[in-house]
Amino acid sequence: MLRLTVNGRAVEVADGATYLDAARAAGVHIPTLCYHPRLPAHAVCRMCLVEVAGRPDPQPACVARAGAGDVVETGSAALHRFRAMDAQWLLARHPNDCMRCEVNGACQLQNLISENQWQERWDQVARGSAAHPEHRLSDHTSPSIWRDLAKCIECGLCADACGAAGQQQYVIGFAQRGAARLPVTVFDQPLAHTGCISCGQCTQACPVGALVETPHWHAVLQVLDEHRRVSAVQVAPATRIAIGEEFGMEAGTVSTGKMISALRRLGFDYVFDSNFGADLTVMEEASELLARLADPAQPAGRLPLMTSCCPGWVNWVELNRPDLLPHLSTTKSPQQMHGALTKRGAFARSLGADFADGKAEPYVVSVMPCTAKKDEALRPGMAGDIDHVLTTRELARMIKARGIAFHALPEDGRFDQPLGRSTGAAQLFAASGGVMEAMARTAAHRLGAAGAQPLEW
Repeated sequence: MLRLTVNGRAVEVADGATYLDAARAAGVHIPTLCYHPRLPAHAVCRMCLVEVAGRPDPQPACVARAGAGDVVETGSAALHRFRAMDAQWLLARHPNDCMRCEVNGACQLQNLISENQWQERWDQVARGSAAHPEHRLSDHTSPSIWRDLAKCIECGLCADACGAAGQQQYVIGFAQRGAARLPVTVFDQPLAHTGCISCGQCTQACPVGALVETPHWHAVLQVLDEHRRVSAVQVAPATRIAIGEEFGMEAGTVSTGKMISALRRLGFDYVFDSNFGADLTVMEEASELLARLADPAQPAGRLPLMTSCCPGWVNWVELNRPDLLPHLSTTKSPQQMHGALTKRGAFARSLGADFADGKAEPYVVSVMPCTAKKDEALRPGMAGDIDHVLTTRELARMIKARGIAFHALPEDGRFDQPLGRSTGAAQLFAASGGVMEAMARTAAHRLGAAGAQPLEW
């Protein structure tokens, strides 16, 4: 362990800790724009510079290692002047259209400017390079992810999230140098034409609005506001936990009741549980596994059976390992199972004669934790079952836009039946290995293996 001083406060940190770690341990805030705890630190933004006694130059707190006995200053007049100038340079290269930006209120640059009340100092500087006009600053071709590089601050987090430290897809990387530096796609192709699997990890890492999930919440709000159509929404298990974090609740807090109440206040007529679709997926995948095992005509190469529930995984197999396609289950995901039933099944027919005759259909929305679900809803053979897919962040924006106090909502919200009913098998889906666990238990039950034990990992 190391002992050092940060702004006059003694603190003890582990060997190898950075000055940023030490500052946080001391309760001292240091601004950062390019730092992400799950990705390599590159000290690009320079916002986290600190002064260390005995060192001639300021040190980037996110990468510089703390030493025993160091005396660290994080808020000197010189550091404040540098950070202001740094921010003013970023503002000169930023469109500053916060009112229309998807991450308005959650943008780290916006928050930093607002906290310090820094003003624009220089004229706007055009982004990109005249020598390389092929670099796309705006790319809305992907069904899952929007790129607006006019807002980029060149932190590099998207390239890391897509590269060796993250998903290892290498779709995004840097081109050019100096002021022309930009994160671009392979050969400057539109994102929809690259090897992007729509996982959305780049949107999670981006500190500004340069990369966001394709926004559909505006269109959903318009339909709900007009209230011309019968509307139904299904919510995935992970979203009822993640939604609380969007409103400052402790990570892991289950907010199912509040979430259902919020959805009803937004105007949805019916609120369903995606776990109903998960139960159907479990039964179908278990039946498919047993059929493959029992049929001697099935080529051995079609085993093992692999789940098809995750569209990001399916995209990856199609792009990188097409030899594994015969192993993928032919079963639809819970989202698509539920969507098809809600759109044209017994529930829809119960809404009236026009729905029963196919002259009308309910407006069906899903709230999912993954951007790839937007892609899945538009795939051939899938399109039409879901009208719009929202991420948890988009739902939070809708709730905030309508001024709904999430913390004050009642916790007694309940799913509508029957498409809100589910079993414990569906609950396993949100856990790692849960799909296989649920499918194996169901297969064992069908074989008559009562009291089968859970899988050992």
